[in-house]
Amino acid sequence: MKKFFLSLVCSVGSMYAAQWGYDKHNGPDTWAKLDSKFKLCNIGMKQSSINIESNKTTESRNELHLLHGTNSKDIVNNGHTIMLQFNEAGGLVYQNKKYNLVQLHFHTPSETQIEGKFYPMEMHMVHKDSEDNLLVLAVLFQKGQNNAVLNNILSYAPMDIGKVYQMDMIYISQLLPKNHGYYAFGGSLTTPPCEEGVQWIVLKESVEASQYQLDALHAILKDNARGVQPLNDRVILSAP
Repeated sequence: MKKFFLSLVCSVGSMYAAQWGYDKHNGPDTWAKLDSKFKLCNIGMKQSSINIESNKTTESRNELHLLHGTNSKDIVNNGHTIMLQFNEAGGLVYQNKKYNLVQLHFHTPSETQIEGKFYPMEMHMVHKDSEDNLLVLAVLFQKGQNNAVLNNILSYAPMDIGKVYQMDMIYISQLLPKNHGYYAFGGSLTTPPCEEGVQWIVLKESVEASQYQLDALHAILKDNARGVQPLNDRVILSAP
């Protein structure tokens, strides 16, 4: 089962690509009705993403080590987002467990809220461990200085759905903030089938991108963000 859901988040296309989207006819409010496999999108109790309120968090003693390197790989427009796929791109260590980066993709605007605030863009870096457990490292983007790596991504980003290009080498660490303080919680995929059991880590410090870059990515992605989900009884961990 884990390998099945991993194949969904890591594949160029999805067998469900034609069924779900983000407009009023096939958007998040309708996902659970589109296919019985999507039922967790409606009834799941640990859905992502969420609004994070810092005064309602618990101190974390878990160390986070980001070990991302340089890599070149495919970039694809899968009809829902722009996705980069990787092999041997490093990863991270959390709770003494190594996770390897397998893909990253973007949402405009952000799916995560901090203190009720949305950001213009969010990047999800999808990792897996040796047992195919998923961890999503979320990075929030705000308007600011030009980001060199985003320029590279934009130069290759396909406008046509299903189109795949081979990218030049990129420095993944340049898509990350200098400070690695984080919020952590248990959650789900933010797209169908909304499978739970995903470890989420949201970096507290945002990364800058120019208004031109944010607009250019939004022109491709449109609005592809799921709304925030109820926290229910989950605990959010916080590390400085």
